[in-house]
Amino acid sequence: MPGQQPLPLEGRQLELKLYPGLSTAALNAGRDKKEVALWYELRAINVNGSSRLVLNEAVAALVKHFDYTESTAYRLLRAGRGKLWEIKGSSLSSGFRGRSVIKIYSLLQVAEYFNTYPGRPSEVKVSDFKGPRAKKTAWLYASFFKPGGSRATKPISRASIEVATGVGRRQQRRYDKLAAIKRVYNGAFQQDSQGKLVPVRHLVFGKSRQWLKDRRLGNSYNSRALKAPRGMTKRVDAELRHRSLNQDKMSCVPIKRFFLTPQSYIKSPERHEEPFLLVKMRERLIPGRMEWCLV
Repeated sequence: MPGQQPLPLEGRQLELKLYPGLSTAALNAGRDKKEVALWYELRAINVNGSSRLVLNEAVAALVKHFDYTESTAYRLLRAGRGKLWEIKGSSLSSGFRGRSVIKIYSLLQVAEYFNTYPGRPSEVKVSDFKGPRAKKTAWLYASFFKPGGSRATKPISRASIEVATGVGRRQQRRYDKLAAIKRVYNGAFQQDSQGKLVPVRHLVFGKSRQWLKDRRLGNSYNSRALKAPRGMTKRVDAELRHRSLNQDKMSCVPIKRFFLTPQSYIKSPERHEEPFLLVKMRERLIPGRMEWCLV
């Protein structure tokens, strides 16, 4: 059996492939976070792609490469059994000892379990992912954002992030530090009567006075992860659509508010009542930040 060969990990640079849809589904549900992290790690250990690992060898690799203790590894393997993997062997009844084999569930099976689409994956080095539980959870949260070097990312508020991931605002800031998520300022602008770009200002009410303040949009966020090939993602997405997964969500057309190009604004069938168009880099008032013009 392929899974019963020794794990050829020596001299290899292990990388984990994180899927934003699966990570945020686990975070939003408030459960299975540890098991999802372990599923990513088991897939990284399974370098030959057989989806099968000898239990004792897998636990030894988790202890060596991901800072697990044996007891924690066995406990999480029990917790995720039947959800994200299966364990088969003659010694299952005696605490998963002996030559039991882990059968890692496929991307499609896990996506069906969480009732979501996996999304475009990103890659993280083992040295970045390994560590305490809070750090691994922070990387699950970070996978929600596009990797560094991606196209311009659209603004998003802390409240919207909380709705999408289930992570509160205070915890978001903690995860930002743990995973070193990059934040970029986004300002709201408009064209004056002469066609010049000027900030949108709004009135702020204080206890004893009022003043005008430049309007600020939500930040843009990028993770330190790297872009990963799509792999099976397109095929899995097509299969899930064929099975009409999340049919209610698929039937509605999202209302877009931020547009990267004029062409995308023109082609959009549904627009927000207050749409913004990204200002070209050469026309921005302050380099190094994102500026959006009210259309």
